[in-house]
Amino acid sequence: MKTRNLLFTIIIFSSLYSCTHDDADKRTSTRDKLEYILNKHTLDLWYPTIIDKNNGGYYSNFSYNWTKEATQNKFIVTQTRHVWTLSKALEFYPERTEYQGFARHGYIFLRDKMWDHEFGGFYQLVDSLGNVPEKPYSLEKRAYGNSFGIYALAAFYKISNDPEVLGLAKEAFNWLDEHAHDKEFGGYFQFLERDGTAIPRSVLKDGYNASDKAMVGLKDYNSSIHLLEAFTELYAVWPNETLKNRLREMFEVVSETMYDPRGFLKLHFYPDWTMLKDQEIIEISGEKSRYIDHITFGHDVETAFLLIEAAGALGIDQKEILPKAKQFIDHALEKGWDNTKGGFYDQGKYIDGKMKILDEGKNWWAQAEGMNSLLLMHTLFPDDSHNYLDKFKLQVDYIENNLLDHEYLGWYSYGIDHRPEMKKRRKAQIWKGSYHTSRSLMHCITMLENTNH
Repeated sequence: MKTRNLLFTIIIFSSLYSCTHDDADKRTSTRDKLEYILNKHTLDLWYPTIIDKNNGGYYSNFSYNWTKEATQNKFIVTQTRHVWTLSKALEFYPERTEYQGFARHGYIFLRDKMWDHEFGGFYQLVDSLGNVPEKPYSLEKRAYGNSFGIYALAAFYKISNDPEVLGLAKEAFNWLDEHAHDKEFGGYFQFLERDGTAIPRSVLKDGYNASDKAMVGLKDYNSSIHLLEAFTELYAVWPNETLKNRLREMFEVVSETMYDPRGFLKLHFYPDWTMLKDQEIIEISGEKSRYIDHITFGHDVETAFLLIEAAGALGIDQKEILPKAKQFIDHALEKGWDNTKGGFYDQGKYIDGKMKILDEGKNWWAQAEGMNSLLLMHTLFPDDSHNYLDKFKLQVDYIENNLLDHEYLGWYSYGIDHRPEMKKRRKAQIWKGSYHTSRSLMHCITMLENTNH
């Protein structure tokens, strides 16, 4: 197998590793086990199964036993993540040349159907044919979805060397930066009109009623960390000065403005970066609103990795960010980790100074990101008292025992130790693809190469 060209390994190691592909069934080491999961439960399962040869793009919805469902709306986040995953999988397995065609298939749908050729920017959702649904707010756009458009285009350009692809990536960045960037306080607004105009919070007074209305006019952690991620990916293929400045800005927003000294991300903010008040959210969407302030352990462990990756792209000394990245992971381990079975809980919150777990569920993407970050911490801090390697191995066991469907294959949405009903839930839907799992597995395999783990 050719050398694995991952930015991740450039940051961590002075040289890249190479390896020989083992028979997937000979799972004699953790590395072999993860490569089996990458292929059997992930890449071979999704591709080419999800490719919509009739209408373009990728199918979205599959049942628990991988039966294709009737409704197949196409969401910008899933469509772009598949293009990104296929591009990175081709880098990882250069001999699988079919992945380039699979990725181009998705790129064409993004270019022709999901990009707004009149006003610019990517639509959030289209139907199976690529038409924007005729319903209220359907023409609005979100910075989050557009960030993944940039992310996918940059990765696909890297494997295709197609100047048209890079051209669209630049156009997407420039459109987003012109319209969504806050020139006064920094960062990006999430809610945009079709023409890119940022939607202010004052629209709530006029009866604005989009499903995610509670966040209109604000800035948030989720779109911010993925803008950081997207800009990192694009900067690797387009070292533009404005892009570099925005990447540095988002690095500072995430690592400083959103950082709570206790070791986690603060979530929702007014335009001037003061924190959103819970009472305001309750008044808009009720006491059980998912937007009420909390700690999301999965995003914290993911952000640790994204900050290290961004620092590498910017040429920032690792020593400047490693203590904070480590703190994100240590806090999640100390407050949101199941020491018996493994796995990161979904949500927690400090109440009267003590951590209360609000949701003991363990969603699939957080466990994948957690596996990656735990092994990364072991690589960087092998003698640390948190025993990252032991926890990484426990996490692998947790995934094998509670997240993998050994009958129908694939990953459950949540660990069945807490949510056994997941056995009969969709394996794929517009918010569940193969991006988190593939990325984590490829990175972990690369870190484990030439080791005995």
